[in-house]
Amino acid sequence: MDLQKQVVHMHLKELHVRDFEQTSAEITKMYRIDIEQHPQDNEVFEFTLNFMFGHFGTQVDGVIQSTIIAKSDNPDDDVYQELLSDEKMYAVPLFSKASAIITKITEDRGMFPVIVPVEMWFED
Repeated sequence: MDLQKQVVHMHLKELHVRDFEQTSAEITKMYRIDIEQHPQDNEVFEFTLNFMFGHFGTQVDGVIQSTIIAKSDNPDDDVYQELLSDEKMYAVPLFSKASAIITKITEDRGMFPVIVPVEMWFED
């Protein structure tokens, strides 16, 4: 299904940074994506990304919210189900924002900036 989509608003709702004792070379990352359709406008969707990333003794976790307009040329298409079926792909702008925040936070803390490529979120 071909969707026309546009991010109209994105903001960081919550952010926490913690130090932890363990400085393992292993990266810890987790995320959850929630998608809700606006009750009055079936072309408006609210995406919420809850993320956590830990590496080099620092843990960054937060919540990013985005409003996205998505529609299909075919009126019989279920856009909401399509978004749910490939939520990671449609949430790439949110993952990109999370990666940029992690880089900025680690740099601001006087560390070597931790670069998190968007593809890293999709690796198991």
